[in-house]
Amino acid sequence: MDASRITSGLRLRARARAFLPKGWGDFVLQLFLFAIVDIAYELTRGLSEGSVLPAFAHARDVVSLERSLGVFTELDVQHWALQRHWALEIANFTYFHAHFVITVAFMFWLYLRRNQHYYFIRNAVFVADAVALVGFTVFPTAPPRMLTDLGFTDTLDRYASISNYSGPVAALANPFAAVPSIHTCYSLIIGVSCFFLVRHRALGFTWLFYPALIVFSIVATGNHFWTDAFLGGALACLALGTAWLIERVRPTLPHHTRVRMRLETPARRAGPATAR
Repeated sequence: MDASRITSGLRLRARARAFLPKGWGDFVLQLFLFAIVDIAYELTRGLSEGSVLPAFAHARDVVSLERSLGVFTELDVQHWALQRHWALEIANFTYFHAHFVITVAFMFWLYLRRNQHYYFIRNAVFVADAVALVGFTVFPTAPPRMLTDLGFTDTLDRYASISNYSGPVAALANPFAAVPSIHTCYSLIIGVSCFFLVRHRALGFTWLFYPALIVFSIVATGNHFWTDAFLGGALACLALGTAWLIERVRPTLPHHTRVRMRLETPARRAGPATAR
């Protein structure tokens, strides 16, 4: 009786190990770390409630900057999408649904199927989140959709029946978290990672177009300026670069990847990756 129970317990543990690369303890730890990041975001959202006037002033500063550079073309992109129902549907769906679903699915897939690469990307995401939260707090910026006097339209509210001003969206989102664009940042990290980690080369190549789709969606829906997207891309580079520096002192990647990233020479093999 006891032997059968022990055997059943061992089988369950073996199945858990097969599903979770480093067991339940590490899996729960990763969820806990992301929960901390979410709590930090909620705190910045609370701070933004008293930043209405600065947020609109900063948005107009962005408009002035882009006009001086000759790149204030967001209205042209939005008008183009508004005249093509299929393009507007893609933009609305991508912004509101695909971004969240793909980001979460990617992190779970990375942890479960490419676990040796997960910790490097996780570090990059955490660095990006930390810098972005500082940006949201120090430089709150209203999105273009709020500048209706310039001709912008809130396409989600008007054409997709998704209100940014009430309900769960208003309760969970920071309305002035435009600079930098975390959508763009995440999409670059995901696109580049999938290009290298997806084993089917044709499918991996298509992921390089994902950032372009995201940038189109955030501009066409009136949720970000080009400047936000550019800073989001710069943030992705900074985050990946910082993760590379962390990897130098706390190795987690497999040897062949460290060689490709110039973290090791082919002749030198690192010990087992144990860093978290």
